[in-house]
Amino acid sequence: MRYLIFFSYYCIVNQNIKTMKKISILFVSALTLGMIFTSCTKDDSGPVDMKFIEGKWNFNKSTATSKGFTIPYSTDYFKNEDGCNKDYVEFIAGGTAKYGNYTTACAFEEKTGTWSQSGNTITISVTGSSFNGTFNVASLSATELLLKIDGTYAGNSGTFNLYFTK
Repeated sequence: MRYLIFFSYYCIVNQNIKTMKKISILFVSALTLGMIFTSCTKDDSGPVDMKFIEGKWNFNKSTATSKGFTIPYSTDYFKNEDGCNKDYVEFIAGGTAKYGNYTTACAFEEKTGTWSQSGNTITISVTGSSFNGTFNVASLSATELLLKIDGTYAGNSGTFNLYFTK
């Protein structure tokens, strides 16, 4: 009888050890994967190759980031009118900027101004438009552009993110 109790106890303990070993392996695997995916974030503060900045950029979408939260305004840039071509900004060599805006009923208006670049920032001034300021060029490729501008709205500070495509 003593051997039966010992054998039963041995099986139960051995089974628990196997189960704990499996759980430990799963936990370590999940922890390792979590560290891999969360430790590699994109650094927007590094230099951006500005060779692609010139050209016509269509407003694609916009988001706002405040206190660690990102709020998408919509899947599309909030000032693009439904059924119309997309609003755009065009950076022309020599410092000329054009801002194209489609208003209600797809009426088109284009305003001209200036732009300049210093490091990863561009300053845009288009009189008579809402598209003015000094923007951080957070990301730039041959087909995508991300501009960020910091500001305060209703006492809350945050970053406004504008996404463009060529």
